[in-house]
Amino acid sequence: MGRPGRGGGGSRAGGGRSSFRSSGGHRVGRSRPGAGSRSSFRSRPSRGGRPPRRRGYYGGTYVSGPGGCGCASGLASIVIVLVVLAIAISIIFAVMRGGGDEVSTIERTRLADPAPYINDCIDDELGWFENESRAETRLQDFYDETGVQPYIVLHDYDPALTNDAQKEDWAQAYYEENIDNENTLLYVYFAEEYADDDVGYMAYVLGKQATSVMDSEAMDIFWGQIDRYWYSDLSTDDVFVSAFNETASIIMKTYTSGWDVAKIALIVVAVVIVIAGVIVILKVKRRNEAEKAAETERILKTSMDDLVDEAANSKAAADESSDDN
Repeated sequence: MGRPGRGGGGSRAGGGRSSFRSSGGHRVGRSRPGAGSRSSFRSRPSRGGRPPRRRGYYGGTYVSGPGGCGCASGLASIVIVLVVLAIAISIIFAVMRGGGDEVSTIERTRLADPAPYINDCIDDELGWFENESRAETRLQDFYDETGVQPYIVLHDYDPALTNDAQKEDWAQAYYEENIDNENTLLYVYFAEEYADDDVGYMAYVLGKQATSVMDSEAMDIFWGQIDRYWYSDLSTDDVFVSAFNETASIIMKTYTSGWDVAKIALIVVAVVIVIAGVIVILKVKRRNEAEKAAETERILKTSMDDLVDEAANSKAAADESSDDN
């Protein structure tokens, strides 16, 4: 089952108050590695995670012989500056993307007057959490940033729920019966019959107030964080705390458009070009001053007679060259 809005788990509505609430579902995968170990799921065996990002390599060499014009040195300076530029731009993009693969394109503000945080927000029928109360306290970071109340239900296998639509209806009913506010993001995990071997279906229900923050893009980012951590080596507690809190960090960042990023990059490029130009000008000026000083020193150290002879020889050479032409 794909993420909401991508071929699966679309919005559903029930009756009564829940008609104001949106819901949907998600699947991480059909099965887990290490399926033979029925108790291994609580320590969340690793699937290897995402492949490491490739790091770019930049370098350059130059050779300058005696009496060179210094252009190679100036060129090397420009290369170094461009490398710094490339690194700076990479850092800028990384910072604006939150250092991860997900990025928010919508500006969001925290709910203005949410219901107070409910610390009793985990219902674990599977016994997968190691320390519920501590996890509930850590989940408050999500609430503090968004104003949205996180609520996690791990529902044991229920043979009466035979399809995804029934599971989403069950989640809607759970919200209606157990949650008395409209600023909650309810996450429900439905275990399969062999809970430690198969990944179950996941559903969410959003209170009507929470939808202003947890829009479709925000939910897509949330599912991305679930996918990111589900097969990691983290404990169950850390998987859910990380998924919720990382989602809040990403979706609540100040909105920066592509044009804003381009303007920053252009400013950086302009500054680098100016710096590179100044470096080259200073190097040329320094070289000319050094040559002038060396010529002045040579003249001062040469006797008057030698200078006269040198001038005469130079004139004779010029006259000879003129006659040949």
